[in-house]
Amino acid sequence: MAFVPPHADPRDKLFELELEHRDLGRKAGGASIYVLFMAFLKAAQQLGSIAIIARLVPPEDFAVFALAMPGVVLATVLSNFGLPEAIIQKKVISHAQVSALFWSNAAVGLLASLGLAALSVPAAGWFNEPRVTPIFQAIAASVLLSALAGQYVAIMRRTLKIRVTERATLTAELGATAVAIATALMGWSYWAPVLQQIAIPVFTLILLMIATRWLPSGPLRSDFGDIRSALSFGGYVAGSSILTRMSQYIGSTITGILLGPTPTALYYRATNLAMLPQRRVMVPLSSVFGPTLARLQDDPEALTAMFGRLVSRADLLLNPIAVGIACGAPWIVALMLGPDWTDVTPLLFWSSLFTLGAGLRNGLQYLFFACGQSRPFFWVSVLRFAVVALSLWLMAPYGIEAMIAAYMLTELFVILPALVFAADRTTPVSWRAVAGFAWFDFAFAAALGALLLAVVVPRIEGWSAVPALALLGGLIGAAYLAKVLLTPELRGEMLRLVRRAAAR
Repeated sequence: MAFVPPHADPRDKLFELELEHRDLGRKAGGASIYVLFMAFLKAAQQLGSIAIIARLVPPEDFAVFALAMPGVVLATVLSNFGLPEAIIQKKVISHAQVSALFWSNAAVGLLASLGLAALSVPAAGWFNEPRVTPIFQAIAASVLLSALAGQYVAIMRRTLKIRVTERATLTAELGATAVAIATALMGWSYWAPVLQQIAIPVFTLILLMIATRWLPSGPLRSDFGDIRSALSFGGYVAGSSILTRMSQYIGSTITGILLGPTPTALYYRATNLAMLPQRRVMVPLSSVFGPTLARLQDDPEALTAMFGRLVSRADLLLNPIAVGIACGAPWIVALMLGPDWTDVTPLLFWSSLFTLGAGLRNGLQYLFFACGQSRPFFWVSVLRFAVVALSLWLMAPYGIEAMIAAYMLTELFVILPALVFAADRTTPVSWRAVAGFAWFDFAFAAALGALLLAVVVPRIEGWSAVPALALLGGLIGAAYLAKVLLTPELRGEMLRLVRRAAAR
């Protein structure tokens, strides 16, 4: 897709890349800080939404929504087919080519929507739950809308217009949360999270269309000449995304089939809470990771340095959260979900391992895509799904705690090393470079967590949620502040941020 028509369309300027490496590092750093600030706000609104909905929709009703989510997530991932990543990864791309990707994505999204709707009746039979049918049919429309919104998100990320994108997506999520709360208060039960799921892409699409002021040319005026390469790249991206999502949600399906609706709701709540930090940190940071690394793909030294910097900063945020989840699981459940969900506590403890490896795991994914290496990542995703599904199925007779423990240990000790090995073979970033900046972050988090679990947690078992979490948060925050102050590079970066903030 590097071909540019001889008579360039003025709209091509929207997709031009002009920053030098020095400007790129500065802009990426500023965008990262803003993204993380917005991630905090998004996490706060989602936690508030979870707390309210959990009290308005009991586990036995929420289970109906949880049973439908694996199919919804897979259809949504398939609807994008990796084509937004093609917009970001290409060095040169024209308006006509982006229009072609838009219409291709719309066609795939429509097929995914129809496929999800077609599964509505069989799904009710699989789960022995007739209420699943209308949920599949209703959410099917959101799949197409998500595909269209994804194209606009990619356009904004390509040119590092991160602030506009983050404000739009936060506004969309706030609006969708308001819809869910209002619906739950009206007594619509499990339809509250269903309508929330539908409202997010609706609001996102509208806001980003206004922000970009871009509309695609009609299909007949779009440039489909090199669409095959984009579909090949995007196909592997979509395949790996589907397999990754299937790995995350296959546990809900296995639990629903073998153990019933209520254990499914518990499994879904635990994994969803534990995955929330990486979604709220790494998914927004992908808006910086992807385009920044893509622009450095021809400069191995600069690419490795930027990759290490971005991953280490992500770990600096995610690893303290992982320690907090592991140590504060009982109080998090009490505060966020209420007394009906106490069985989630041991599940949440094990799920904290997912957050512990999230910075490096997701960073490697963005590295593969930025270097145009979607195929090796796809094959690691095949391995992930096979190993995770097998471990979950084998552990199901022993209960959902054994299932989640096996899943998280597989991610940390099998899949993460496989990703590092594949990156060493197919990208400029070597395994030695990864080990050099990752091992200490893991060791520090593990040692801190073990210390708190052995010394602090037993002494505060009878405390209420707020003071217990405040104490744990203060201790974890103090430990990581000391880590920053004792690390010259991090200390210098923090001082620069403080000076910059003071100057404003």
